[in-house]
Amino acid sequence: MWEVLLIPTQTFFNLDSEKKNRIIEAAMEEFSNHNFEHAKLSHIVKAAGIPRGSMYQYFEDKEDLYFHIFELVKQRKMEYMTDLLPNPDEKPFIVLFRELFTAGMRFSIENPRYVKMFTRLMDSKGEIYDKLMRESMQYAIQFYINYIKEDQKKGLIRDDIDPEVFAKIVANLTINVSFDEINISGGNVDYEKMNQRIQQILTIIEHGVTKGDPDVQSR
Repeated sequence: MWEVLLIPTQTFFNLDSEKKNRIIEAAMEEFSNHNFEHAKLSHIVKAAGIPRGSMYQYFEDKEDLYFHIFELVKQRKMEYMTDLLPNPDEKPFIVLFRELFTAGMRFSIENPRYVKMFTRLMDSKGEIYDKLMRESMQYAIQFYINYIKEDQKKGLIRDDIDPEVFAKIVANLTINVSFDEINISGGNVDYEKMNQRIQQILTIIEHGVTKGDPDVQSR
């Protein structure tokens, strides 16, 4: 869920599909095996079989190429969620979020190289990381806010709940669980364990943690 920060030149878009795919494949391979700081354009141009000078006709610099690759990853991930995001069945936010998270896990399982790229991004923890994650989080939070407000109109979520606060809590909790699992596993993610943790968090959010009459609990 990243906003496009930089884009390739028109010259790149004018390339035939085979050449564009060679460049993209070479870049994905390099960025999945090295974090941004250690990735080399020289490796990418060699693997793509193009002159180094040509790369600068297509992308302003390595950062431009890196953001474009993550934009392609975003587009690929969105394909897994396209049918869910409009919420055609008007499912409650928590139910919808469970399904979105499940779709996101399926995306990760079926696209392990993208998970490696994300792991490398986490290792970078610098300006590049901040730009990508900030845009990603803002985009996700705004989506959640809209769904939460709809649930409030339907009486499914209390009116005194601030939609932005709730959206940020859900977004941050799920991101933190994902980060923790990737850090613990060294990239070999246990998706079942991650799913169980997320489901427990959502159950706590949905039902709370206290037992019995809440009025009694507050005395």
